[in-house]
Parts: sequence; C-alpha cells; structure tokens
Amino acid sequence: MCGRYVRKTGAREIAQAFAAVDTGKSLALNYNISPTSDVFVLRASQEVLNLDVMSWGLVPVWAKDVSRAASLINARSESVAEKPSFRNLISRHRCVMPMNAYYEWKPMKASGKPMKQPFVFFPGKDSGYDHESHFAVASLWSTWRDGEGKELNTCVALTTEANERVSQVHNRMPVLLTKDGIVQWLSSDIVAPLHLANGIPDQAVQYYPVSTEVNNARNHGPKLIEPITLAEETPETLF
Repeated sequence: MCGRYVRKTGAREIAQAFAAVDTGKSLALNYNISPTSDVFVLRASQEVLNLDVMSWGLVPVWAKDVSRAASLINARSESVAEKPSFRNLISRHRCVMPMNAYYEWKPMKASGKPMKQPFVFFPGKDSGYDHESHFAVASLWSTWRDGEGKELNTCVALTTEANERVSQVHNRMPVLLTKDGIVQWLSSDIVAPLHLANGIPDQAVQYYPVSTEVNNARNHGPKLIEPITLAEETPETLF
C-alpha cells in the first residue's frame, strides 16, 4: 500500500501549511517518490512542529544493515504496537509525513490482458483532512547507527482499512490526520492514540486514473498526475 507518493510543494509551502518551523532543509519536487528516498517529516519538539528530512523505509535500531529499508515503508496500525520493528517506537517516536498525493494500483484487464492500473489519490477539499492540498499521514521514525556511529533517521507510514471510496481500488489506505489529530498523534502525553485511524470519511480522499508511466520509478514530472480516460477496461476478477 502507498508505495509511491507525490511532493509538489517545497519546504516553505509545507511548513506554512502545517504551521511548522522550516529548518532550512530542502528537497527537490518529486512526483514519483519511491522507497528509500529522502522525504519531509514533521516532528514535535517542545510544542513546536519542525520540518525535518528522513529516509523513507524504516531501519530498526537492531538491524545489522539498511537492506530491509525498502520493505518497511508501511506498517499496519492495527498491529504496529505488537511488531518488534515498531512497538518500541509507538510511544515516543511519532512523526507525520506530509504528502500532496499518493498512488495505488488496481488489477484490471485491458484488451483482455491482465494489467495494474495506477490511480492517484489526493485530499478532498474542506474534508478536515486537507491541509492546503496536503495529506498528513501518521508515521513513526527511528535512528539507526552503523558500525562507525554514523546516524540515519528513517520513517514508516501507518496504514488502516480503506474507507468505502478508496476500497474501490485498494483495501488499505494511509492513516490520515486532521489538524487536531496531528496534535494528538504527536503528543507525548498520549500513549498510543491509534483510534485516530478509525472513521476516515469518504470525502477525505478523491482519486482518478493516471498513466502507467508512474510504474517506472525513474519517471518524474507533473505529467504523472494528469488524469486519463480509461478505455473498455474491466476489473480483473480474483476468483
């Protein structure tokens, strides 16, 4: 779930959208962010939100190397407190990943041949989950150190069961936070506010189909989020 996403706003715009402190770190705009890429995250420090940069794909502190990072980009919110890679992070190592949009793929048939059709998901305006055209995704972070003591900060996005609208494409979706939800999620006074993953309304997320060019992580640019019209394609039956 959510293996690629979109950042079409820079650090200044993201900091403004979330009333965060721009720490001066910059990243290029990217319409096809893939695992192990550097990404922006929001972390709380003394009731102030800071915009930081981490690598997307969690490397647990006990890992011998970073080889598993690409496979730990998402964590199920329902079981995150039980998994060895995440359970020690839930109380103190919470962050928020801002996204303008994310991609998901749906098995379909085109001209009788199986294919996976990509869709782009973006915030529904005035839904309470729209932060000036950004999603706020509940996430966790960790600091890994190599044999020489060099640090690498990494993060993982939390997912939940898809609402009715999103489930037309995929059965999972990110845990999306309202402004109040961001405060609760980043508050050290709340042990594990995983209830924030429940009840995400349909209008919080909109989507449409896009070109299969996004399938290749080397492809970039605004053209990737342009809507397309599907031909006579039908969902692929799974039974």
